[in-house]
Amino acid sequence: MAKCDIIIPVYNAPEYVNFCVFALFHNTNMKNVGKVYLLDDCSNEITHSLLDNLKSKYGKQVVVIHNEKNLGFIKNVNHGFELSKEKYVLLLNTDCFVAKHTVEKLMEHMEKDSKIGLICPVCSNAANLTLEMYPGYSYMMMDQLLEKHFKGQNYDACTVVGNCLMISRKCINEVGGLDEIYGMGYGDETDYQFKSMEKGFTAKVAIDTYVFHKAEMSFNTTNQKRSERLEKNRQIFFSRWGEQYNALLAKYQKNDPIEYIKSTLKKKDILPNFDFVFILPQMGKGAGGIIVVSELVNYLNVLGLTVGMLNLYPGAYNGIMTFASLTPKEISSLKSKYLIATIYDSVFLAKKLASKINSKIVYFSQGYEFLFDFGTRYGEVESSFKIADHVMTISHYLQSNYKNMFHIEPLLSLNGIDYDIIYHERTSKKKSCRKKIVMNLRSEALKGGFILNDIIKRITLQCDNVEIHVIDNSSKSDFGVNNNDSVDLIIHKGPIDRIAIYELLRDADILVDSSFSEGFGLLPLEAMAAGVVPVISNSLGCKEYAQDGINSFIIDAVNDSSQYIDKINLLLNDSTLLETMRKSAVETASHFDFSDSIQQYYHNLKSILDEKVAPINYPLTERDQEELEKHLITDVQYEKILFTCKRNYYDANKQEGKSGRAHNLYVLAKEFVKANVYIAKKTVKSILDKDYKL
Repeated sequence: MAKCDIIIPVYNAPEYVNFCVFALFHNTNMKNVGKVYLLDDCSNEITHSLLDNLKSKYGKQVVVIHNEKNLGFIKNVNHGFELSKEKYVLLLNTDCFVAKHTVEKLMEHMEKDSKIGLICPVCSNAANLTLEMYPGYSYMMMDQLLEKHFKGQNYDACTVVGNCLMISRKCINEVGGLDEIYGMGYGDETDYQFKSMEKGFTAKVAIDTYVFHKAEMSFNTTNQKRSERLEKNRQIFFSRWGEQYNALLAKYQKNDPIEYIKSTLKKKDILPNFDFVFILPQMGKGAGGIIVVSELVNYLNVLGLTVGMLNLYPGAYNGIMTFASLTPKEISSLKSKYLIATIYDSVFLAKKLASKINSKIVYFSQGYEFLFDFGTRYGEVESSFKIADHVMTISHYLQSNYKNMFHIEPLLSLNGIDYDIIYHERTSKKKSCRKKIVMNLRSEALKGGFILNDIIKRITLQCDNVEIHVIDNSSKSDFGVNNNDSVDLIIHKGPIDRIAIYELLRDADILVDSSFSEGFGLLPLEAMAAGVVPVISNSLGCKEYAQDGINSFIIDAVNDSSQYIDKINLLLNDSTLLETMRKSAVETASHFDFSDSIQQYYHNLKSILDEKVAPINYPLTERDQEELEKHLITDVQYEKILFTCKRNYYDANKQEGKSGRAHNLYVLAKEFVKANVYIAKKTVKSILDKDYKL
């Protein structure tokens, strides 16, 4: 049986590496794969340890190579070609995610036609082969769409795309490796294509499979350097293949596979029919919950559910999004078996929308929302639980509370962390001999920032040889005076991304968290995975993983700063205790890996979908009904909400358009000046026969 080796060149971008490998193993029959080569080109420490963790997780098929020096993209790939032995080789970038049986489908095309030397799939972001995801679609849904309508079809490629490119062993043997003249990359795969075609091979694009590609995640370059590299490589390529390329392009334009796909698919073909749609009030709001929901949509689609996300208001999100969010303008054509509300006030909108599209509601509660806004919305929160068809939550603490309050059985899907990204073997080498304490200062009073501020002051008074690293997410922070020269207070202005947080935790010793209420509390668990001992308030949800005196210290007197200081001093002064608790913390955190947790989410949602879980039928009393009437959304209110949401999107797009036009004018002016300088330089040279630098 023919097999394929997978070559994945790696340079940083650990979150993308992690998801790339997850998608590969879950979407591929690994019996068809020889080895998966993870070629680390001197990445940062987090990526280095991640690759070793992935090797441990996925087993012998994974081969990790840590280069002693940075080879650059093309040399790194060529090294992979030398290592691989199978009949086919798939070159896969870390920011490219394969869909269900992408590898097998590409192999099938090549097995049917031995002349094919190179073949690539259709992609979300790839020069001539870009097919953007339709509204609401994930890349997995796009793949299903193409397979349904274009199974077994391929087209001649004008330029193959290197982010996911399968090459036959025969082609590699005859053509060799990528040309190192292209340096960091760009144009190298197209150059390789034309060399292959000279040898009699054909280059194809398979239009029955689709992959996600972000682009530029592995290149640590500025836009200017990238433009310079592109221009240099473009000149090299066209000096070699300009005539052949233009001839092929003219032929390709008459038989463009992307245009063929677009013209073949009708409107009815691309209307999505979801299993579940998450409803988010705003993409950039409540960062922790947003991250969890976005990851759920990414992973659940890979596992086989059809899941979308509806954003009611525009907002920025910089994490991985392998799907195109729905916006308010798509609501009129929305079809979904279930709507998932993500906070109490979205339950009422979900209820109204569900009544219009014949759907049901899952309430996904990530926190004890009765305490939100200092309990001023208590009745509204209570009512939101009474109209949901199902309730799903993230900790035994929340599950127990809702069970006691409403006499229901909420589904439990425990939160998880990026364990493979965070965990690393600690060494005795530290940049500083001082102990390092990390805190996350948040603006909401319920998160206990004012207690942290007092703890910081007390550390400067009572501790020595300490670095305090504060992630300051508050706009009005005012810290006490630090008169202790042996204590450094280092402020990291927040919000900062997760990788930056993981880097802070990497060589830290203690995490302090004084939050009054957490439904689960991810940061202390992430700290534990990094070998950091949490000193945390008894926020109740943290007891899902925290064991007092074993892997953490839990403070019951949550507003007593001296209690935190006592435990901090204990850890600072007893290195044996600190080391023992570190090991216990890491062991605990290893059981909360997100790739395992997502299976529990999948199981619960699949049980709802298959109607194996009975819906809640809460018996409303007259008083319940009276309270509920205050919060239910009328048709008039519903239309007003949608109008406002659509207007906000319109205004955001309008503003973005203005910014885009301003940038385009700047680029045009810059190019105009460059062109005139070039002409002036040539004129001077022709007159004086001397080359002047202008």
